[in-house]
Amino acid sequence: MQPFGELPVIQDGDFILYESRAIMRYYAEKYRSQGTELLGKTIEERGLVEQWLEVEAHNYNPAIYELTIQLLFSSKFGRPVDEKLVKESDEKLGKTLDVYEERLSKSKYLAGDFFSLADLSHIPFTHYLVGPMGRQHMIRDRKHVSAWWDDISNRPSWKKVLELCKTPFG
Repeated sequence: MQPFGELPVIQDGDFILYESRAIMRYYAEKYRSQGTELLGKTIEERGLVEQWLEVEAHNYNPAIYELTIQLLFSSKFGRPVDEKLVKESDEKLGKTLDVYEERLSKSKYLAGDFFSLADLSHIPFTHYLVGPMGRQHMIRDRKHVSAWWDDISNRPSWKKVLELCKTPFG
C-alpha cells in the first residue's frame, strides 16, 4: 500500500495515507471534536503547533533518530556503533533541547499552554532516549524540558500505548 514499501501506512475506508506526520495530522483533524484538541483552537495556535512540528521534524528527529539507530540497533545488525556519529548527534540534540528549554520556560507545552500534536510527536523517540538509550540526563539536566517530559509521558493515553505495545525497548 505504500509506494516505498515502508511503514507506516493507514487505510481508512478507500483512503490510503502514508508518512507518520501526515497520518498524525489526518487523525487529529478527523477526530478533532473527540478528546483533546491537538491542532490548536485559533489560527495562531495552529501556526505554533505547525511550527513546533517542523522543529521536531527538522531539528529534533534527525539527531534522536541517529542516536536510536546507533545505540539500539547497530549491534543487532552486527555493526559497530559509530561513536563519532553518536557524539555529533548528542551535540545536535543538546542544542535543540536548549532551544526547547528556553521555550518551555515561557509556556507549559511547545505550542503554548495546551497539549498538542507538537508535544505528542516527541513522545516515542524521547521514550527511547530516557529509557534504553540511557540518555535521560539530556532531559533531566534541563528543568523545563524535564517537567514537560514528565507531563507528556505520564498522560494516560501514552501509558495505555506502552501497555498495549510492550515493546522490547520499553
